[in-house]
Amino acid sequence: MDAATLRDDDLLTWLQTSLEELRGLAAKDPFANPVLLLALELERRWQAGAIDDLAVDGVIRKLTLSASLERAERLGAHVGEHDPERNATQQRALFAALPDDWGAFRAAVEQPSFGFVFTAHPTFAHAVDVQIDLLCLALDRDDKGLPLDAAAREALVDRLATAEHRTRQPIDLDTEHRLSLAAIDRLRRVLSTAHRRVLDVARERFPEHWRQLRPQLATVATWVGYDLDGRADIPWRTMFEKRLEVQVRQLVSLRDRVRALLARAKAEPTVLSPLELLEARLALAVKTAQEGVAVMAGDADDETAMEQLAAWSREALRPDPIRLASARQLVPIVERALERTADDELALDLAVLAAELAGTGLARAQTHLRINAVQLHNAIRKQLGMDHAPDDPSYRLSYLDSIVTLIDGAQPATIHFGSLNAERTTARRVFMLMAQLLKVADEDEPLRFLIAETESAFTLLTALYFAKLFGIDERIDISPLFETEKALTRGVEVVGEALGRRPYREYVRRRGRLCLQMGYSDAGRYLGQTAAAVRIERLKLEIAALLNAAGLGDVEVVIFDTHGESIGRGAHPASFADRLAYLNTAETRRRFRACGIRVKAEASFQGGDGYLPFLHPLTAEAVLTRVLEHALTPPPPTADPFYADDVYAAEFFSVVNRFSHVLIDDPDYAALLGAYGANMLDATGSRAVRRQHEGHGPPNLEHPSQLRAIPNNAILQQLGFLANSLGGAGAAIAKNPDRFHVLYAESERFRRLVGMIEHAFKYSDPAVLRAHVDILDPGLWLLRGASTTETSRQECFRAVAAACERSGVHERLVRVYRVLMRDYLDLAEGLRRHRRRQREEGLSPIVVSATTRDTMHLLHAVRLACMLRMFALAVQVPDFSGRHEMTREEILAFVLHLDVDAAVTTLKRIFPYQQTTAPAVDWGETATYPDADGESYRQEHEQLFDPLAELADRVRRISAALVHHLGAVG
Repeated sequence: MDAATLRDDDLLTWLQTSLEELRGLAAKDPFANPVLLLALELERRWQAGAIDDLAVDGVIRKLTLSASLERAERLGAHVGEHDPERNATQQRALFAALPDDWGAFRAAVEQPSFGFVFTAHPTFAHAVDVQIDLLCLALDRDDKGLPLDAAAREALVDRLATAEHRTRQPIDLDTEHRLSLAAIDRLRRVLSTAHRRVLDVARERFPEHWRQLRPQLATVATWVGYDLDGRADIPWRTMFEKRLEVQVRQLVSLRDRVRALLARAKAEPTVLSPLELLEARLALAVKTAQEGVAVMAGDADDETAMEQLAAWSREALRPDPIRLASARQLVPIVERALERTADDELALDLAVLAAELAGTGLARAQTHLRINAVQLHNAIRKQLGMDHAPDDPSYRLSYLDSIVTLIDGAQPATIHFGSLNAERTTARRVFMLMAQLLKVADEDEPLRFLIAETESAFTLLTALYFAKLFGIDERIDISPLFETEKALTRGVEVVGEALGRRPYREYVRRRGRLCLQMGYSDAGRYLGQTAAAVRIERLKLEIAALLNAAGLGDVEVVIFDTHGESIGRGAHPASFADRLAYLNTAETRRRFRACGIRVKAEASFQGGDGYLPFLHPLTAEAVLTRVLEHALTPPPPTADPFYADDVYAAEFFSVVNRFSHVLIDDPDYAALLGAYGANMLDATGSRAVRRQHEGHGPPNLEHPSQLRAIPNNAILQQLGFLANSLGGAGAAIAKNPDRFHVLYAESERFRRLVGMIEHAFKYSDPAVLRAHVDILDPGLWLLRGASTTETSRQECFRAVAAACERSGVHERLVRVYRVLMRDYLDLAEGLRRHRRRQREEGLSPIVVSATTRDTMHLLHAVRLACMLRMFALAVQVPDFSGRHEMTREEILAFVLHLDVDAAVTTLKRIFPYQQTTAPAVDWGETATYPDADGESYRQEHEQLFDPLAELADRVRRISAALVHHLGAVG
């Protein structure tokens, strides 16, 4: 094919043909990397003018479409059955299978055994309308749930073909909150429908009792707007405003439902009266909450805004019998209507309403607030004269005694909004905020106070002290987050030591529950994802034994598994049912049940990827149905064989853990994560990805701990190598391949764990990783210079080589590549031998489909070509004086780091498109200098700066397409 004719479809055909030819070459030559070779050839033809920008953009669109269609297919399979009638039938079957005894049936459906928690983790990589279109294709139904015909399906595909798949605007907290509320609304609607079904089943089975039933199958919570762990950019007024918006959403929903019930109850005058009273009280509550939202949006430093806040506070706190302080005030009104109606269908809806009021309260979702343990310690440090870490062996017991003394002597302090506004300590301010929420929002809401990086009992006791100081110790649930290796190792000691202190034990007794949070993201990158999952499960089993031994078997245990939507952060890829079983294992449920301890499992749905199934009512219902299947089906009575061989399992995942330890502390691994940083992707949330750094060059990543978990994993995804999910597994298999083979065949738990490793193996490609390493090789650029006869290209390539040499990063990347490659080959060999032994069992190969592999390789190759082109353009930037904030060498370093936006912004400031001209003033004389057009750097803008920005944009578009294949960002 003549290169000059390459346009769009022709270019894609050429790329596909060339890729296949280069793969054949690579099979004979170990030095030939088909992905890199294709990128080099594409860049050469692009630079020569044989390929234009429009053709490249067309190919990116086609490959993005291919990736998104493949994702749609996986989405439909992942949620399981999504036919609405079949899911409705399945829910009714689950309810019908519950005990025949009224008391047992009632306990099963009125005590939630699962909780949904929505978080604002930065995973908003794709536009919402694109996500909805993907769900519609996955379901083969439109956004109203109606079946798609061929024309509608084709229209959806056409729309995806031309759409911008990335999020089209910067994601701020307001956007995150708005999207979370939309997801919560859809979940609440399908939950209400499930409650109606369980009531309907109860009406058939228990005709004399069913109207007393108040089902609460699951809880819904959110921390969007209330998470202060690792960020200080959310003022207390914003937190309060977001919480009141959640309340407005609920109150409006309740009011509208009551109005609909009023319209249906016209034939029953005795029912109208309580419903009219209910509507009036809800309307007033809506007005008060809406006024609160407006007031909280004001500036805390503005005197008028503070006066408005004070006025609203006085009104909200004014003693008034009709002021709505709790949903408890409304439940009797609904129950009066329920007792009076003779219409069973109306009674069903009234019972659903009463259940929601009793279980959910006045907020659309329950409130989780989170800070870091260090913030708590800083708040108490001066008061205790604490100069050492709370777990310092030389002071630990003294600090524990001191905090217990403080708790015993604490007298509740009274506060107002002025106190809250004046407080500068984060931890104290959050406790004060909770106290005010309980006064003016919902006095019965079970607020959850989450403490990240809890590693000592002192942290829990400090939280209890502040809770008592502000009079809320009997109204909030304090929950440690165990995520660090130290916390997961010592977690049972932390809980045991806290419970060993009288104030905390009495607090847990009064609350009737012990809340714990387990984190999979940081644990996964430090321990290895599968090793982290095993360590978390072991901690849960230890907690069960601890409570049983301590005589606390009557206390409910709430375990909040905080995980993401990717395998690197704990989401099992096989199906949603597998995801639930991976986190809340059958053995954990069995052990707690054997101890007589009631457990409520909670799981997080993080950011845009987590909200995805709740963008469509049918996928929301499918997810809820899988949850109900999991929660209402008892675990098997006997243990999985995985737990019978503790030695092998412990040693297997110890090998994984050891590899992760060595890797995470390898400075060359930090260099790999920092080579391009998170600059391949657009910002995917309101929380900053990059941490501040000193100096003018790009940030130097010294250790992965400087990165947050999501960007850490996102970088690995974009480099094509999921190291934290497969690392060390090859050596673990090699240790005892026979035992691996047997346990894999016998143990569902072990297969599920290894399934994470197999999935990571499928989506990891050493050739892709090596290509990203080698484009920073000075030798490659020198060889490129030697292979061309064009003097300008020779000079350009030698300049890039010099810039790469100055960075010194390539040698470090090659070293860590060898580490990862050896480990990958060990795993490939272990899995290959295992699969050979199980051929008769019909196991499919551990590979992605040929189409997926081609699309991913082509996306990587086109993106690498863009990067090669960017590097070559960057060295053509003219020199400039040293008086500017960056030197030319630093600009080049930024481009090599893919921080092109920062580089281009600086360059456009140094080389303005149009010089400022003198104002039109009569000076009494004329000037011929400068000319009328003024001095201009138009050529530099059009030939260098704008193309650099366009190439960077293409890089990020391709990265968003790759996220489709991977299923989630980070």
